Amino acid sequence: MIYTRKLARNEYIKIVFALCFGFIITLWVYTELTENASIFIQNLSITLVNGLAFSMLLFLMTSGFFLIFGLADVINFAHGGFFMLGGFMGYESYILAESILLNVPLISNNYFLVSLLSFIAALIGASLILGLIGAGIEVFTIRKLYGKVISQILLTTGFLYVILQLTEIIWGPPRNSYNYITGSAIRQFWLPRSRTLDIGIGFLFEYYRIFLIIFGFILAGILFIIISRTRIGFIIQAGIEDAEMVQALGIDTRMMFSLVFITGAALAGLAGAVAVPLVNANLEVAGGYLIYAFVIVVIGGAHYGKLEGTFFASLIVGLSYTFCQFFLSGFEGVIIFILLLIILIFKPGGLTGEPM
Repeated sequence: MIYTRKLARNEYIKIVFALCFGFIITLWVYTELTENASIFIQNLSITLVNGLAFSMLLFLMTSGFFLIFGLADVINFAHGGFFMLGGFMGYESYILAESILLNVPLISNNYFLVSLLSFIAALIGASLILGLIGAGIEVFTIRKLYGKVISQILLTTGFLYVILQLTEIIWGPPRNSYNYITGSAIRQFWLPRSRTLDIGIGFLFEYYRIFLIIFGFILAGILFIIISRTRIGFIIQAGIEDAEMVQALGIDTRMMFSLVFITGAALAGLAGAVAVPLVNANLEVAGGYLIYAFVIVVIGGAHYGKLEGTFFASLIVGLSYTFCQFFLSGFEGVIIFILLLIILIFKPGGLTGEPM
């Protein structure tokens, strides 16, 4: 029985991928009729890399939402605000770390190393700060609302608006945008978007997007191992199935779900800091990326605690959006909802779930 269910789940993943790439092939034929082959292949390859990078950014952002919703069973409408705030915290951590490192004699003249270490500090700083914010929210508010869906939605929506207002007060109106060059003393980033990999005949790929793809796959592998191969992962999954039984075995489920919520918030902060070179830190990303998170968790079936569903859904949404943006400009905002509609009709439980 278990083997049959796994086989069916994989078949659904194949079906959705077939729909996604069938659409891409349609774009291929459409473009082939209007452009020569070399230009089309060049555009296709660049768009594929951009799509994979965007998919990994979506996964980095949604993985935190997956943990909070899929494992802790909390509908967190503030997650987009966590992601946005992670960008600002990453920016501030970067500038602070840079100012400190420029006063260290051994590395002060090596701007590449200063920028790299500042970037690492930005990722760590954003993750820690958002983890602490998540801890405060969970301990003082969310902990009293487990199992109360409407109360969770109202509370986290309120936190989203609080975060937006405080961010606007501190960093200015939505038109203000920050990246790791803004405010920097050395005015350079260790892996600027202007640096590209040229493999010939016009194939130019941004190094930072390649880095983002690698970073996303590594984090996905780490999360998958933790959730599906470690004792704490087994305990969390058991807590999803039957929290009372896990509590009866002497395991503090309240502490377990607190840890999950804090980790989810920290991952949102990490994603926001990683995203700054691509989308900049600004107020407008909160709402847009929250919508992506909801679409991805529904397509992936995150409510059932399956990380692979979220990963595949991020790939499908990211690639579809990017290809539409390049080949059918103006249609990219619709394609993700078409994919969502297809899933809700044919597989309401998502790629890795059962019908609710």
